[in-house]
Amino acid sequence: MFPEVEGERIGKIMTYEELKEEIQKYPDTMNNMERMKGYAMGQVVDRIPFSVAGGDTYASIYGYTQKQYRESLDVQFDVAERAKKDFCGSGMYANTGLGLRGIGEAVGSTAVYPEKDFDYLTDFILKDYNMLDDLKFDPENNEFLQGKIEMAKKVLERMDGKAMVITGGAGPMTTAIAIRDASSFLRDLVKDPENADRLLDFCVDCNLKWIEYNQKVFGKVVVSMADPATSTNLLSPKLFQRFSKPYIQKQLNGIKELTGTIPGVHICGHTKKIWNDIVEVGYPSFSVDNCEDLAELKAAIGDKVKISGNVPPVEVMKNGTIDDVIQSVQECLIKGSDSPYGFSLAIGCQVPIGTTRENIEAYIYAARRYGRGAQKGKLCKGLYEEGLIQ
Repeated sequence: MFPEVEGERIGKIMTYEELKEEIQKYPDTMNNMERMKGYAMGQVVDRIPFSVAGGDTYASIYGYTQKQYRESLDVQFDVAERAKKDFCGSGMYANTGLGLRGIGEAVGSTAVYPEKDFDYLTDFILKDYNMLDDLKFDPENNEFLQGKIEMAKKVLERMDGKAMVITGGAGPMTTAIAIRDASSFLRDLVKDPENADRLLDFCVDCNLKWIEYNQKVFGKVVVSMADPATSTNLLSPKLFQRFSKPYIQKQLNGIKELTGTIPGVHICGHTKKIWNDIVEVGYPSFSVDNCEDLAELKAAIGDKVKISGNVPPVEVMKNGTIDDVIQSVQECLIKGSDSPYGFSLAIGCQVPIGTTRENIEAYIYAARRYGRGAQKGKLCKGLYEEGLIQ
């Protein structure tokens, strides 16, 4: 951990009242589009680009349950507009993303939607591979999938068509364990590889079919992607290269053919042993879990892809103090902000429900203060000006 740099603050804990006063000294002077465009072009921008939380996390801060947020468009708009003002959010957009579990639910796995927590799956449809040929992923007629489309249409109607449509979902391996339970599928990789290949092919086809259908309905769409099940927490590098890598490649090739672009990816868990593979499949950017070291990531592939990360979501963002959050942001900026291909500050994984307003504001404050004067390939000027580095 890096030492506190403000001499007058040694031994003193920053209060929320002090944070509120301090953050006013470091306002944004560019909007998100100006900042991202300028940074990508190698220009000096007001501060490091960063991402924080999603609407589901903000919903709890504003007093809504997850059920209320999922089911009410009014609640979603309220959360989006308040988060845009309070937490540098991007505002409301039309979201048809299927997340990590959506394809599984669409083909028959059982989803549970708690009142106050994230959704999860309890029963997986593919008990036997004899069932695989009978599984249908039908965007035009599936009630769950059409619900996503209709909600997005309502958002667009309410915003007079002036909203981005974001879709996408999970990588092939993560999709597979939403259809067949993880322990069985991981065993299949060794004992029944032929059927494992069949399921992974099906997963790629479902993901591409969903993106294609969204384009048919909405025209241009932005695709997002996450793939936690492809980490080396679950797969050995050998199994990754045999099973996950070729199907990731197939899915990315299909996305590029459909949209003309390739999305970046976030992978939870340990990934160090597959960093070069991540580059080889063609991801343009990689968001890394906090269990990995940003400095090592930068040294390994920072000259080939944009990297992003990686403030710990639980121990720092949810359970830490304001000072813990500030210190973690400082560390990330020191380790990663001079990555040659570019860097953005991010949380190491999804921000937990129950994370406080104070800690999110501390994250934004630290990014603005110590990340000011950001330029691709160079350490932020704020790090020098605040005495964190010489």
